[in-house]
Amino acid sequence: MLKDFSGPLDLLWHLIRTNEVDIYDIPIAAITSQYLDYLHQMQELRLDVAGDYFVMAASLMAMKSQLLLPQPEPDPDLPEEEYVDPRADLVAQLLTYQVYQEAAADLRHREHERAQAFAKAATLPGADVAIPLAPGAIKLRDLTTAMQRVVAAQAATAKTIAHIEAEPVSLSERIGAVMATLRDRHRVNFRELVAQPSVDGVVTTFLALLELMKSDQIICDQPAPFAEITVMLKEAA
Repeated sequence: MLKDFSGPLDLLWHLIRTNEVDIYDIPIAAITSQYLDYLHQMQELRLDVAGDYFVMAASLMAMKSQLLLPQPEPDPDLPEEEYVDPRADLVAQLLTYQVYQEAAADLRHREHERAQAFAKAATLPGADVAIPLAPGAIKLRDLTTAMQRVVAAQAATAKTIAHIEAEPVSLSERIGAVMATLRDRHRVNFRELVAQPSVDGVVTTFLALLELMKSDQIICDQPAPFAEITVMLKEAA
C-alpha cells in the first residue's frame, strides 16, 4: 500500500524493480497504469494521499501522451536536431534516488553494527599512582629539572663574574657542537654538556639536545631516579 512508501519516487522505484525493467528504457504506459492502480486503491480505502503522488501521476500521464504522439518527419532542409527522450528527467531523478537509498542503507547497516558494541569510558590512573618506567627511561620532566639546576647555578655564578657581551650562538651551531663532543667522548654528563658561559648558551644547548632526541640521534640515560643524566650517541649505544 502507499503507506509503505516514503514518496512517489519510492513507489516508482518499487514498480521498476517489481517489473524488472531497464531504468534507461522505462515502459511508461505499463508503469503509469500500475501507478494509477495504487492511487485508486488508496482512494477506495479512503486514506489520505499526499499531493506529491498526484503530481507524479500527472507527469507520468504527460510523458505517456508525448510518447504516443507520432514524431514529425525530419526536414532535410533544416539542421538535424538531437532527439530528447521525455523520460530523461525521470531517469535522472530515479538514479539520484537510488544513490541516496544505497547510502541510507549503508548508514542503517553501520548503525546496526554500532548498536552491537558497548563502549567503556576511559579509566585514568589517579594522580598518586606511580607508573613504573623502563630502566634508564628519561622523562622530559627529568631533563627540565636538570636544566633548571644548571640555569640556577649559572645565574649564581654570573653575579661574581664581570659581564661580557658574547655573540649569540645559533641552534644549528649548538647541534653541531654537541654532536662533535659526543663523537669525541662518546658519553657526556648532561650537566657538563649544557653548562655554557651564558644563560642564552645554556638554553640553546638544551634546545639542541631536544632536537637531537626528536631526530633519534642521541640517547639520554638515567640509571636511577634523581641520578645524573648521561648523554650519548645512539649509534654508540
